[in-house]
Amino acid sequence: MKRTIVTALALSGALALGACGSTTADTGTGSKAGTSQEAPAAAVKVGDTVDLAELATKSSAAVKDKGSAHMTMDLGAEGKAEADVDYSGTSPKMAMTMTVSGEKLDLVYVDKVMYMGGASFAQMAGGKKWIKIDPNGKDQMSQMMGPMLGQMESSMSNPAEQLKGFEGAKATVKSIEGGNTTYTVKLTKEQLAAAVKKQAAGVPGLTEESLKQMPDGMTYDLTFDKDQLPLTMSMDVSGQALKMTYSKWGEPVSIKAPAASEVGTFELPTS
Repeated sequence: MKRTIVTALALSGALALGACGSTTADTGTGSKAGTSQEAPAAAVKVGDTVDLAELATKSSAAVKDKGSAHMTMDLGAEGKAEADVDYSGTSPKMAMTMTVSGEKLDLVYVDKVMYMGGASFAQMAGGKKWIKIDPNGKDQMSQMMGPMLGQMESSMSNPAEQLKGFEGAKATVKSIEGGNTTYTVKLTKEQLAAAVKKQAAGVPGLTEESLKQMPDGMTYDLTFDKDQLPLTMSMDVSGQALKMTYSKWGEPVSIKAPAASEVGTFELPTS
C-alpha cells in the first residue's frame, strides 16, 4: 500500500509537470500574459536553436493567461493518468484519475491538501471513500506522506516553468507542422544533477541516485502550439518512456474537496 501511495503521488506531480517558484496568477499578471501573446513570435525553421529559458518564459505566460488545462500521461508499465488542473489561484487545484498496478485511484488536491480515493483506501479507512493527506496533519499517513506535497505542488504550478530549471540548455527545432512546433532538448548529466539538487525539475524517476545509473543525459521532445501553449512532452528516464499530452486550455474546470463525511484517515500497518 505504501508503494502504491508513493507511486500515485509521484505520478500526480509528474502529470502536472513543472516546478516554479511562485504560483500567483492575479488579474494583473493574467492581463500582462495576454498582452505578451499579441506580439508575433520570431519565425523559426527546422534546425534552429533557441534558448530553453526564453522558450519557457513565453510558454509560462501563455499558460498563466489560460489558467486551466486537461492533461493525460502514459508511463508504460507504471500506469496511466489524466487530470484537470486549475492554475488560476495562489495554489493550484487538481482532480486526477489514474491506474497504478492495475488499481484505479482518484486524487483531488485542493488548498494544499491531497485526497486519495480507491478500493484499498476505503477498506483501510473505515469504509470512507477518501483518505486525507494534510502537511499539517497528525495522523501517520500525513506525517509520512505530507512532506511530499510541497514538491508535488511546485510540479503542478505551471508546466512551462520546469524548463527554466535547466541553466544554459538549448532547444533545437525538430519539426513545424500546422502551426505546432516541436523542439528537442538534450540535457547533460551535469545539468540534470544541478536541477535535481535544487529541486528545480519535477521529473518522475529522476533522483540523485538514478542519475548515477545514467550513461548519458536525457532528451526531451516538446511540442507547442502557435500561442506557445504546451501540447505534448515526451522523454525517456532510465529506459522508461513517458509522454504527457495537454489540451482544453482555458476551458472551465470545477475542482472541489470531497465532503467531510466521506473522508477518513488510517494508520499504515507496521509490516
